[in-house]
Amino acid sequence: ICLASTNSFVPRSARSCPRRCLVRPRAAESDESSKLLEAAARLRAEIAEAEGKSIEQVEAEAAGEKARAKARADEMAASRAVQAARREADIKASPRLVLSVPATLQAMTTQAARAVERAHADGICLQTVRLGLARADEGLEEDSQWPGGAEQMYREAARPLTEEMLRKVRPLSKDRRGVDIEALPPTITVQDIWDFDGSALMTAEAKAGPEGDVQAMIFPNTDARYVNDIGTVTEEFSKGKRVFLLVNPFWRGLDSWGLNILQPGAKRMAERNIFTVGNGRSNDGFVTTYSLMRFSARGESCVAIKAYPYDWQLFARLGSPIQSKDGQWFESDAIHLGSSKEEPTSQQMTDLINKNDAFKVSAMGRAVRDTWQK
Repeated sequence: ICLASTNSFVPRSARSCPRRCLVRPRAAESDESSKLLEAAARLRAEIAEAEGKSIEQVEAEAAGEKARAKARADEMAASRAVQAARREADIKASPRLVLSVPATLQAMTTQAARAVERAHADGICLQTVRLGLARADEGLEEDSQWPGGAEQMYREAARPLTEEMLRKVRPLSKDRRGVDIEALPPTITVQDIWDFDGSALMTAEAKAGPEGDVQAMIFPNTDARYVNDIGTVTEEFSKGKRVFLLVNPFWRGLDSWGLNILQPGAKRMAERNIFTVGNGRSNDGFVTTYSLMRFSARGESCVAIKAYPYDWQLFARLGSPIQSKDGQWFESDAIHLGSSKEEPTSQQMTDLINKNDAFKVSAMGRAVRDTWQK
Protein backbone atom coordinates (compact mmCIF):
# COMPACT_ATOMS: atom_id res chain seq x y z
CA ILE A 1 0.00 0.00 0.00
CA CYS A 2 2.89 2.27 -0.77
CA LEU A 3 2.45 4.83 -3.49
CA ALA A 4 5.85 6.25 -4.37
CA SER A 5 6.53 9.48 -6.15
CA THR A 6 9.84 10.40 -7.72
CA ASN A 7 9.00 13.94 -8.63
CA SER A 8 11.55 16.55 -7.71
CA PHE A 9 11.48 20.31 -7.62
CA VAL A 10 13.68 22.56 -9.68
CA PRO A 11 14.21 25.93 -8.02
CA ARG A 12 12.68 28.73 -9.93
CA SER A 13 15.46 30.79 -11.44
CA ALA A 14 15.55 34.46 -10.72
CA ARG A 15 14.86 36.66 -13.68
CA SER A 16 16.52 39.97 -14.20
CA CYS A 17 14.22 42.67 -15.49
CA PRO A 18 15.84 45.85 -16.76
CA ARG A 19 14.01 48.96 -15.61
CA ARG A 20 14.05 52.42 -17.08
CA CYS A 21 15.05 55.16 -14.72
CA LEU A 22 13.08 58.34 -15.13
CA VAL A 23 15.28 61.27 -14.03
CA ARG A 24 13.55 64.55 -13.39
CA PRO A 25 15.61 67.72 -14.02
CA ARG A 26 16.68 69.37 -10.78
CA ALA A 27 15.35 72.74 -11.92
CA ALA A 28 11.85 71.28 -12.35
CA GLU A 29 12.01 69.71 -8.87
CA SER A 30 13.03 73.07 -7.39
CA ASP A 31 10.16 74.88 -9.09
CA GLU A 32 7.60 72.34 -7.75
CA SER A 33 8.97 72.63 -4.22
CA SER A 34 8.74 76.40 -4.35
CA LYS A 35 5.14 76.25 -5.53
CA LEU A 36 4.17 73.87 -2.70
CA LEU A 37 5.83 76.10 -0.09
CA GLU A 38 4.04 79.14 -1.45
CA ALA A 39 0.68 77.32 -1.38
CA ALA A 40 1.25 76.26 2.25
CA ALA A 41 2.16 79.82 3.22
CA ARG A 42 -1.02 81.17 1.62
CA LEU A 43 -3.11 78.57 3.44
CA ARG A 44 -1.58 79.47 6.83
CA ALA A 45 -2.21 83.16 6.11
CA GLU A 46 -5.86 82.46 5.31
CA ILE A 47 -6.31 80.44 8.51
CA ALA A 48 -4.66 83.17 10.58
CA GLU A 49 -6.91 85.84 9.08
CA ALA A 50 -10.07 83.77 9.57
CA GLU A 51 -9.27 82.97 13.24
CA GLY A 52 -7.81 86.37 14.09
CA LYS A 53 -4.37 84.97 14.89
CA SER A 54 -0.87 85.69 13.73
CA ILE A 55 0.84 83.43 11.24
CA GLU A 56 3.38 82.50 13.94
CA GLN A 57 0.55 81.31 16.23
CA VAL A 58 -0.97 79.15 13.48
CA GLU A 59 2.41 77.59 12.70
CA ALA A 60 3.06 76.89 16.41
CA GLU A 61 -0.36 75.23 16.81
CA ALA A 62 0.21 73.09 13.70
CA ALA A 63 3.63 72.00 14.97
CA GLY A 64 2.13 71.17 18.38
CA GLU A 65 -0.68 69.09 16.88
CA LYS A 66 1.84 67.23 14.70
CA ALA A 67 3.96 66.45 17.76
CA ARG A 68 0.91 65.22 19.72
CA ALA A 69 -0.20 63.00 16.82
CA LYS A 70 3.27 61.46 16.66
CA ALA A 71 3.26 60.89 20.42
CA ARG A 72 -0.14 59.14 20.22
CA ALA A 73 1.06 56.94 17.36
CA ASP A 74 4.22 56.02 19.28
CA GLU A 75 2.16 55.21 22.39
CA MET A 76 -0.21 52.97 20.44
CA ALA A 77 2.70 51.15 18.77
CA ALA A 78 4.36 50.59 22.15
CA SER A 79 1.07 49.29 23.62
CA ARG A 80 0.61 46.84 20.75
CA ALA A 81 4.18 45.62 21.16
CA VAL A 82 3.64 45.03 24.89
CA GLN A 83 0.38 43.14 24.25
CA ALA A 84 2.02 40.97 21.58
CA ALA A 85 4.92 40.17 23.92
CA ARG A 86 2.55 39.26 26.74
CA ARG A 87 0.49 36.97 24.50
CA GLU A 88 3.63 35.24 23.20
CA ALA A 89 4.88 34.79 26.77
CA ASP A 90 1.50 33.39 27.87
CA ILE A 91 1.47 30.88 25.02
CA LYS A 92 5.03 29.74 25.77
CA ALA A 93 4.36 29.49 29.51
CA SER A 94 1.13 27.49 29.11
CA PRO A 95 0.74 23.98 27.64
CA ARG A 96 -2.65 25.03 26.32
CA LEU A 97 -3.55 27.25 23.42
CA VAL A 98 -7.06 28.64 23.17
CA LEU A 99 -8.30 27.62 19.74
CA SER A 100 -11.04 29.52 17.97
CA VAL A 101 -14.22 27.83 16.77
CA PRO A 102 -13.88 27.43 12.98
CA ALA A 103 -16.43 29.56 11.19
CA THR A 104 -16.50 27.46 8.02
CA LEU A 105 -15.87 23.88 6.94
CA GLN A 106 -12.73 25.10 5.16
CA ALA A 107 -11.43 26.59 8.41
CA MET A 108 -12.08 23.29 10.20
CA THR A 109 -10.14 21.21 7.66
CA THR A 110 -7.24 23.69 7.88
CA GLN A 111 -7.29 23.43 11.68
CA ALA A 112 -7.27 19.63 11.44
CA ALA A 113 -4.43 19.59 8.88
CA ARG A 114 -2.21 21.72 11.11
CA ALA A 115 -2.86 19.40 14.09
CA VAL A 116 -1.93 16.34 11.97
CA GLU A 117 1.31 18.04 10.91
CA ARG A 118 2.27 18.97 14.48
CA ALA A 119 1.68 15.41 15.67
CA HIS A 120 3.69 13.94 12.78
CA ALA A 121 6.56 16.32 13.56
CA ASP A 122 6.56 14.82 17.09
CA GLY A 123 6.82 11.30 15.66
CA ILE A 124 3.13 10.34 15.92
CA CYS A 125 2.18 8.60 12.69
CA LEU A 126 -0.99 6.71 13.70
CA GLN A 127 -3.72 9.26 14.32
CA THR A 128 -7.47 9.51 14.79
CA VAL A 129 -9.29 12.53 13.37
CA ARG A 130 -12.96 13.27 14.06
CA LEU A 131 -14.34 16.01 11.81
CA GLY A 132 -17.62 17.83 12.32
CA LEU A 133 -19.71 16.39 9.50
CA ALA A 134 -21.85 18.85 7.56
CA ARG A 135 -22.82 19.36 3.94
CA ALA A 136 -21.08 21.98 1.82
CA ASP A 137 -24.19 24.19 1.81
CA GLU A 138 -24.53 24.03 5.60
CA GLY A 139 -22.56 25.51 8.46
CA LEU A 140 -21.03 23.69 11.41
CA GLU A 141 -23.88 25.11 13.48
CA GLU A 142 -26.46 23.09 11.52
CA ASP A 143 -27.90 19.88 12.97
CA SER A 144 -27.43 17.83 9.81
CA GLN A 145 -29.86 15.02 9.09
CA TRP A 146 -28.72 11.84 7.32
CA PRO A 147 -31.76 9.75 6.31
CA GLY A 148 -29.51 7.79 3.95
CA GLY A 149 -27.27 6.64 6.80
CA ALA A 150 -23.52 6.10 6.51
CA GLU A 151 -23.56 6.06 2.70
CA GLN A 152 -25.06 9.56 2.57
CA MET A 153 -22.76 10.84 5.33
CA TYR A 154 -19.75 9.55 3.40
CA ARG A 155 -20.88 10.85 0.02
CA GLU A 156 -21.99 14.34 1.09
CA ALA A 157 -19.66 15.11 4.01
CA ALA A 158 -16.96 12.66 5.08
CA ARG A 159 -15.37 12.10 1.68
CA PRO A 160 -15.20 15.78 0.53
CA LEU A 161 -14.04 17.01 3.95
CA THR A 162 -11.35 14.32 4.26
CA GLU A 163 -10.11 15.04 0.74
CA GLU A 164 -9.92 18.76 1.48
CA MET A 165 -8.01 18.09 4.70
CA LEU A 166 -5.50 15.79 2.97
CA ARG A 167 -4.86 18.40 0.28
CA LYS A 168 -3.78 20.80 3.03
CA VAL A 169 -1.47 18.41 4.89
CA ARG A 170 2.06 19.11 3.72
CA PRO A 171 4.85 16.50 3.71
CA LEU A 172 7.93 16.65 5.86
CA SER A 173 11.05 18.15 4.33
CA LYS A 174 14.33 16.43 5.23
CA ASP A 175 16.51 19.47 4.73
CA ARG A 176 14.23 21.83 6.64
CA ARG A 177 13.27 19.23 9.26
CA GLY A 178 9.74 20.51 9.37
CA VAL A 179 6.55 20.90 7.41
CA ASP A 180 7.14 22.08 3.86
CA ILE A 181 4.32 24.60 3.58
CA GLU A 182 5.39 25.55 0.06
CA ALA A 183 4.96 22.04 -1.33
CA LEU A 184 2.37 21.48 -4.04
CA PRO A 185 -0.94 19.82 -3.08
CA PRO A 186 -0.85 16.01 -3.25
CA THR A 187 -2.61 13.73 -5.71
CA ILE A 188 -5.69 12.13 -4.13
CA THR A 189 -6.94 8.61 -4.93
CA VAL A 190 -9.85 6.78 -3.32
CA GLN A 191 -10.50 3.06 -2.93
CA ASP A 192 -13.95 2.04 -1.62
CA ILE A 193 -13.97 -0.66 1.03
CA TRP A 194 -17.67 -1.44 1.55
CA ASP A 195 -20.31 0.67 -0.21
CA PHE A 196 -23.07 -0.07 2.31
CA ASP A 197 -20.80 1.13 5.14
CA GLY A 198 -19.75 4.28 3.30
CA SER A 199 -16.14 3.37 4.03
CA ALA A 200 -13.04 4.00 1.94
CA LEU A 201 -9.26 4.22 1.97
CA MET A 202 -8.02 7.58 0.70
CA THR A 203 -4.40 8.16 -0.32
CA ALA A 204 -2.63 11.50 -0.68
CA GLU A 205 0.49 11.04 -2.80
CA ALA A 206 2.92 13.87 -2.04
CA LYS A 207 4.64 15.60 -4.92
CA ALA A 208 7.86 15.79 -2.89
CA GLY A 209 8.18 12.01 -2.56
CA PRO A 210 6.75 8.95 -0.78
CA GLU A 211 7.96 10.10 2.65
CA GLY A 212 5.16 12.66 2.67
CA ASP A 213 2.37 10.30 1.55
CA VAL A 214 -0.68 10.07 3.81
CA GLN A 215 -3.46 7.48 3.97
CA ALA A 216 -6.84 7.88 5.66
CA MET A 217 -9.44 5.20 6.37
CA ILE A 218 -12.89 6.78 6.49
CA PHE A 219 -15.68 5.36 8.69
CA PRO A 220 -14.06 2.13 9.91
CA ASN A 221 -16.19 0.17 12.38
CA THR A 222 -15.78 -2.82 14.70
CA ASP A 223 -16.03 -5.41 11.94
CA ALA A 224 -12.98 -7.69 11.75
CA ARG A 225 -12.44 -6.65 8.12
CA TYR A 226 -11.52 -3.12 9.19
CA VAL A 227 -9.39 -4.23 12.11
CA ASN A 228 -7.39 -6.48 9.79
CA ASP A 229 -7.03 -3.74 7.16
CA ILE A 230 -5.84 -1.27 9.80
CA GLY A 231 -3.12 -3.70 10.84
CA THR A 232 -2.09 -4.22 7.21
CA VAL A 233 -1.86 -0.51 6.40
CA THR A 234 0.07 0.13 9.62
CA GLU A 235 2.66 -2.52 8.78
CA GLU A 236 2.97 -2.07 5.01
CA PHE A 237 2.34 1.66 4.54
CA SER A 238 2.99 3.62 7.72
CA LYS A 239 5.98 1.62 9.00
CA GLY A 240 6.41 4.09 11.84
CA LYS A 241 7.22 6.91 9.40
CA ARG A 242 4.20 7.93 7.34
CA VAL A 243 0.87 9.28 8.53
CA PHE A 244 -2.09 6.89 8.68
CA LEU A 245 -5.41 8.45 9.78
CA LEU A 246 -8.63 6.88 11.03
CA VAL A 247 -11.32 9.43 10.13
CA ASN A 248 -14.52 9.40 12.21
CA PRO A 249 -14.32 5.74 13.27
CA PHE A 250 -17.56 4.20 14.61
CA TRP A 251 -16.18 3.36 18.05
CA ARG A 252 -15.40 5.31 21.19
CA GLY A 253 -12.99 2.87 22.82
CA LEU A 254 -12.09 -0.79 23.24
CA ASP A 255 -15.39 -1.43 25.05
CA SER A 256 -17.16 -0.93 21.71
CA TRP A 257 -16.07 -4.50 20.89
CA GLY A 258 -18.50 -6.64 22.80
CA LEU A 259 -18.88 -10.40 22.86
CA ASN A 260 -19.50 -11.63 19.31
CA ILE A 261 -19.52 -15.35 18.57
CA LEU A 262 -19.22 -14.57 14.85
CA GLN A 263 -15.93 -12.73 15.44
CA PRO A 264 -14.02 -14.64 18.13
CA GLY A 265 -10.91 -12.81 19.28
CA ALA A 266 -12.01 -9.55 17.59
CA LYS A 267 -11.55 -7.50 20.77
CA ARG A 268 -8.02 -8.81 21.32
CA MET A 269 -7.15 -8.09 17.69
CA ALA A 270 -8.55 -4.56 17.99
CA GLU A 271 -6.51 -3.98 21.12
CA ARG A 272 -3.36 -5.10 19.32
CA ASN A 273 -3.94 -3.27 16.00
CA ILE A 274 -5.58 -0.07 17.24
CA PHE A 275 -5.20 0.62 20.97
CA THR A 276 -1.73 -0.68 21.92
CA VAL A 277 0.13 -0.66 18.61
CA GLY A 278 3.50 1.12 18.66
CA ASN A 279 3.17 4.77 17.71
CA GLY A 280 6.24 6.99 17.78
CA ARG A 281 7.74 6.96 21.27
CA SER A 282 4.91 4.98 22.93
CA ASN A 283 2.61 1.99 22.59
CA ASP A 284 -0.57 4.00 23.11
CA GLY A 285 -2.04 3.11 19.74
CA PHE A 286 -3.82 5.63 17.52
CA VAL A 287 -3.75 9.10 19.08
CA THR A 288 -6.67 11.51 18.68
CA THR A 289 -4.94 14.55 17.20
CA TYR A 290 -8.06 16.44 16.09
CA SER A 291 -11.69 16.27 17.10
CA LEU A 292 -14.56 18.74 16.78
CA MET A 293 -17.59 17.81 18.88
CA ARG A 294 -20.98 19.55 18.70
CA PHE A 295 -23.63 18.90 21.33
CA SER A 296 -26.15 20.55 23.61
CA ALA A 297 -25.87 21.27 27.34
CA ARG A 298 -28.43 23.19 29.40
CA GLY A 299 -30.16 24.04 26.14
CA GLU A 300 -27.04 25.80 24.81
CA SER A 301 -25.21 24.96 21.59
CA CYS A 302 -21.73 23.76 22.60
CA VAL A 303 -18.49 23.02 20.76
CA ALA A 304 -15.44 21.16 22.05
CA ILE A 305 -12.19 21.13 20.05
CA LYS A 306 -9.16 18.92 20.52
CA ALA A 307 -6.16 19.89 18.39
CA TYR A 308 -2.76 18.36 19.07
CA PRO A 309 -0.86 19.04 21.30
CA TYR A 310 -3.33 21.18 23.24
CA ASP A 311 -6.06 20.24 25.70
CA TRP A 312 -9.73 20.21 24.78
CA GLN A 313 -11.02 23.77 24.41
CA LEU A 314 -14.66 24.23 25.41
CA PHE A 315 -17.09 26.77 23.95
CA ALA A 316 -20.77 27.66 24.06
CA ARG A 317 -22.55 29.84 21.51
CA LEU A 318 -24.13 32.93 22.99
CA GLY A 319 -25.73 34.15 19.78
CA SER A 320 -26.85 32.80 16.45
CA PRO A 321 -24.48 32.11 13.57
CA ILE A 322 -24.38 34.65 10.77
CA GLN A 323 -24.54 33.72 7.08
CA SER A 324 -23.47 36.19 4.41
CA LYS A 325 -25.18 36.67 1.06
CA ASP A 326 -22.63 34.46 -0.70
CA GLY A 327 -23.39 31.57 1.62
CA GLN A 328 -20.27 31.79 3.81
CA TRP A 329 -20.79 31.20 7.53
CA PHE A 330 -19.20 33.35 10.20
CA GLU A 331 -18.85 32.59 13.89
CA SER A 332 -20.99 34.63 16.26
CA ASP A 333 -20.42 34.98 20.01
CA ALA A 334 -18.65 31.68 20.74
CA ILE A 335 -17.71 32.06 24.41
CA HIS A 336 -14.65 30.20 25.65
CA LEU A 337 -15.62 28.37 28.85
CA GLY A 338 -12.36 26.62 29.71
CA SER A 339 -10.30 23.57 28.88
CA SER A 340 -10.13 19.88 29.76
CA LYS A 341 -7.47 17.21 29.50
CA GLU A 342 -10.13 14.55 28.84
CA GLU A 343 -13.04 14.52 26.41
CA PRO A 344 -15.71 16.71 28.05
CA THR A 345 -19.10 15.48 29.24
CA SER A 346 -22.45 17.24 29.05
CA GLN A 347 -22.47 17.64 32.84
CA GLN A 348 -19.03 19.26 32.74
CA MET A 349 -20.21 21.72 30.09
CA THR A 350 -23.39 22.45 32.08
CA ASP A 351 -21.35 23.29 35.18
CA LEU A 352 -19.11 25.64 33.18
CA ILE A 353 -22.11 27.35 31.57
CA ASN A 354 -23.78 27.87 34.96
CA LYS A 355 -20.62 29.57 36.25
CA ASN A 356 -20.29 31.92 33.27
CA ASP A 357 -21.95 35.32 33.66
CA ALA A 358 -22.67 35.53 29.92
CA PHE A 359 -25.19 32.68 30.29
CA LYS A 360 -27.13 33.91 33.32
CA VAL A 361 -30.12 34.23 30.99
CA SER A 362 -31.09 30.97 29.29
CA ALA A 363 -31.16 30.53 25.51
CA MET A 364 -34.98 30.71 25.57
CA GLY A 365 -34.87 33.86 27.70
CA ARG A 366 -32.40 35.51 25.35
CA ALA A 367 -34.58 34.66 22.34
CA VAL A 368 -37.64 36.24 24.01
CA ARG A 369 -35.61 39.31 25.02
CA ASP A 370 -34.24 39.76 21.51
CA THR A 371 -37.75 39.47 20.04
CA TRP A 372 -39.07 42.22 22.31
CA GLN A 373 -36.10 44.46 21.55
CA LYS A 374 -36.84 44.24 17.83
